[in-house]
Amino acid sequence: MSKCLTFLSFLQPSKISENYKRLDAVQQKIEDLLNKETKLKKKEQKGQLTDEEEIDLEGLVKLLTVLEKDKKYWQAQVDKENKPEETSKSFGEANAQWIASVTGINYKYRLWTSFTSELDETVFPSPGFQQAYENVSRAFHMRTQAGRRIFLNLFLSEIVLLSEFNNMLRIFPEIEMSVESKGPKKRKLIGKTDYTVGFGNDIDIFDNTPPRELYLVAIEAKNSSLDEEDLWQCVAETATLYKSRKIAGKANCAVWGVLSNANHWKFIHIDEDGKLWRSNEFLLDLRLYNQDQVVIIYRFLHYVVKCCYESCMPNPTPTSSAELN
Repeated sequence: MSKCLTFLSFLQPSKISENYKRLDAVQQKIEDLLNKETKLKKKEQKGQLTDEEEIDLEGLVKLLTVLEKDKKYWQAQVDKENKPEETSKSFGEANAQWIASVTGINYKYRLWTSFTSELDETVFPSPGFQQAYENVSRAFHMRTQAGRRIFLNLFLSEIVLLSEFNNMLRIFPEIEMSVESKGPKKRKLIGKTDYTVGFGNDIDIFDNTPPRELYLVAIEAKNSSLDEEDLWQCVAETATLYKSRKIAGKANCAVWGVLSNANHWKFIHIDEDGKLWRSNEFLLDLRLYNQDQVVIIYRFLHYVVKCCYESCMPNPTPTSSAELN
């Protein structure tokens, strides 16, 4: 028996898996062939190698290359078996199944379109918004996430300060959050959101104490084109808010998420039943001020911030999946 299996047997004498056996078998073949190769090369150096043995030597080199690949494969399988079961994932690492196992949301695909009839058509950016937008476009380079965040700052800061929200909302950058599942196999979601929006009118802007009211809007800023991994990171953050509100016994647990690199925008919603809804993607020209594009983004952000505001006010109206059909 090879040293490989001897060592593994010492570690787990009663639990030798098929992967261990395959790895040991490949290792044994490699050792046998290496011994044979050594003998043939010695004969070759002495000029005693026959034509048949010369052919064998060439074949051995090719076969050893194949077996080394097999060894790497089976070693990876063994390592995978020995890897401790994960108990925690960051927002960026979590996939749909992990998110659901921790937060209990239903991530089945549902297209969110009902909001189009709920957007307030009387809402428009302030008179100075266009000039500020154009100034940002001219002054900042947009290659990095930091540059693109300026546009998100522009939209969010104006919307949360609208008079209808009575100066009660604040934007909280980089809030760290985590939630954990219950049961024998505990799983955890943890990370920081780029922005969250929630109640914080009574908190000093430099106070390290988190606000008492949990946040309802998570915004994840990206500097590249949006892909599935980005979407699930935003879902993980939003679902963490949902689970946190559930744990805290909040009357309304519906939450909203915004995924954007300033150029591309997607909106998500997790309703009171824990069902996930996703919008189509919206585009925003960062070079030129396109009134139609700006207004639709502005109204959508206004809509989710308004939902956030109303859900924490007295006698709010819950948002269930029935209302979104």
